Amino acid sequence: MQVALLGTGLLGHAMAERLQATGHSLTVYNRSFDPVTRVALNHRTIIQMGTIGPEESRSIQREVERFGGRYLEAPVLGSIAEAHAGMLLIMVGATPEQYAEFAPLLQSLGSEVHLIGPVGKAAGLKLALNQLISAEMAAFALSLGLIRREGIAVESFMEILRKSALYAPMFDKKLSRLSERSYDNPNFSTRHLLKDVDLVIKAAESAHLATDGLQGIRSLLTKTIAQGLGSVDYSAMYEEIDPIESHRP
Repeated sequence: MQVALLGTGLLGHAMAERLQATGHSLTVYNRSFDPVTRVALNHRTIIQMGTIGPEESRSIQREVERFGGRYLEAPVLGSIAEAHAGMLLIMVGATPEQYAEFAPLLQSLGSEVHLIGPVGKAAGLKLALNQLISAEMAAFALSLGLIRREGIAVESFMEILRKSALYAPMFDKKLSRLSERSYDNPNFSTRHLLKDVDLVIKAAESAHLATDGLQGIRSLLTKTIAQGLGSVDYSAMYEEIDPIESHRP
């Protein structure tokens, strides 16, 4: 299939390489996109794969269709390694007919491609999942800080945690970053997580849901970015939760 990929950041670049490796003809655009015209969109299909709000996705759909194009959303769960391996989890917001047509293309990128419902539904699900990323990271960082303050061996903590219903694989994935306070070469940056948290807060407030806990995490992310850690891995929020200065006598 002839594919145009808009955006070659960390994940977009990996997706582009995967699409090429699986035999698709690829044209890549990056940084900016000129205002669309009827000529650019007529009889074309736009697949939006970023993390955006449900209403924003539906708004883009209306604009694309107004210019004679088709639109569906397909946000993903996973990062650079999963994109290279074609193992992303892909959530699709589309009609059943669009899903059937484009599932083979999306399966080049993802091990599982799920039709969630009409446009907006997949975007909403992606926000719900990314909210868990922020909450799990903040909770794990605080627990790790507590056991360190008590002089408890990290491995003793992890041994019990891994055997419990509390365990999430993300904890082991991020443990070395927190233990070494090493946040370079991110798969997902602090700044990008803050963007997603803001999207979740907006969507939750529109649905009349309480966001008090997430507002606290947002404050942690904002303070972490103020330390100059906006472009590194989002696990750098540990520096705000358990700053190294606090270990001094």
